[in-house]
Amino acid sequence: MRASSLEHLTPKIFKDLLQKATGESQHVVAVNIDIRGFSAFCERIESANVVVFIREIYRKLIDGYFPNAPFVKSTGDGLLIVIPYQKETLKEITTNTLEACIRAHDEFASFCAGEEMINFKVPQKIGIGLSRGAVSRIVANGSTLDYSGRVLNLASRLMNLARPSGVIFDIGFLRVLPPQIKATFSTAKVWLWGIAERDPIEIYYSKAYGTKIPVMYKKRLDVRKWHSEETNIAFGFLESMAKKAQRGAKWGIILEREPTDPDEMGAYVRLPKTVGSDWGFSKKIYGYKLSGGYPQVRFDLELLMKKLRELGFSGTDECRFVIKYT
Repeated sequence: MRASSLEHLTPKIFKDLLQKATGESQHVVAVNIDIRGFSAFCERIESANVVVFIREIYRKLIDGYFPNAPFVKSTGDGLLIVIPYQKETLKEITTNTLEACIRAHDEFASFCAGEEMINFKVPQKIGIGLSRGAVSRIVANGSTLDYSGRVLNLASRLMNLARPSGVIFDIGFLRVLPPQIKATFSTAKVWLWGIAERDPIEIYYSKAYGTKIPVMYKKRLDVRKWHSEETNIAFGFLESMAKKAQRGAKWGIILEREPTDPDEMGAYVRLPKTVGSDWGFSKKIYGYKLSGGYPQVRFDLELLMKKLRELGFSGTDECRFVIKYT
């Protein structure tokens, strides 16, 4: 039974299955696939069209690249695919799975070509992370309800590194790379939250595809010193400025010092009528720029005001912006 079928179970049936669930150890290959730009896509496309797109993408991925995978689970903007292996099948399964991931990455942009229902612009890239090892399998009535363990977490973390797109796997996934794909990959040592914060792990990443490892993951994570700055701005002032500004105009906050790594910077706003509750802005709303010798966080004014109104800001509200960086 695929995990996707479990999503259609009623709460009562699922609860009954959990009552009968047991755990067992199993060796698996975990594949985590993320559709890059999916969140922004959902914001500008009608939900019915999102369903048409995601249905086509999932069908192509499962039927065309992982047809024999016994466990497939939607992650919201991608898929988690789990494939068990034994000693006798290890080399075949890891090699075939890696090759399937590379093909899926290379062919993803053409998945929707020729589909009559899709007459709108769709995401063109995916990021893929792979890992293998022992996990906990939750079983009921002979069916897999879910998996848990470090292997799944590692595949997810590696997927997050594969930007703007690409394929990444840890060095232990496959001891010897097949000659036909060896030239695509380079090695690097990285630190990962919750996985390798003090001591790095070595990975293969698809450098030939333009995959770039963010600077923040090339340094120890357990010794970072975060700096936080707060700035209060009246909502009315921002609203007045936005009315006079041209489309694409920017508004900036000057920082006290230059960030060590602008890519790991975070920008937040304290939600109105709450205590200590912050909202994190997406990177499409803001960016970093060193202008005239001054380090600045620059916001797209139109997108910023739209988001502030959605969050409930109005009238005489004070907007407390919080910028965090190392």
